[in-house]
Amino acid sequence: MWWRSKAVLGFLLPGVMFVCLVTGCGGEPEPTAPVSVPPPADTGARVTICLLEGEEPVEVERTVQGEAPTASLALGQLLRGPTPEEEERGIATAIPAGTALNSFSVEQGVAKADFSKEMASFGGGSALVQAIITQVGRTVTANEPSVTSVLITVDGVPAEQALQP
Repeated sequence: MWWRSKAVLGFLLPGVMFVCLVTGCGGEPEPTAPVSVPPPADTGARVTICLLEGEEPVEVERTVQGEAPTASLALGQLLRGPTPEEEERGIATAIPAGTALNSFSVEQGVAKADFSKEMASFGGGSALVQAIITQVGRTVTANEPSVTSVLITVDGVPAEQALQP
């Protein structure tokens, strides 16, 4: 056959090699500029807080930018109360406006949360006291799995005394 002849191979082989050399066929791919993929947006910490829907506790997730998720951070979000969107859905809080977190610690499974005197201005009633205790307790335990109990104080006074109905 004609393609097996030495003359044809001697003529075609250098031409094929030249084309491959110029076009890069069979060789390593040419390096390309690196594609710049933007990093994912910082979604921040996700914390869970306990609010109220009617009289029932309801857990709500919040995202806080640039923070590590902790119960202390979650309590800060709890003290802010429901967002306007949550309020439109009927979500509320029993914790009085203006309440601040004085201190928070966890030791051997016991969380201690001390709140400012505004916590005691809830207006009275054992149902409200129970709602406050539930909101704080569930917020802490949702964000600190090692916690087995939560001690609440108001300016250092135990909740049993400071939150009398």
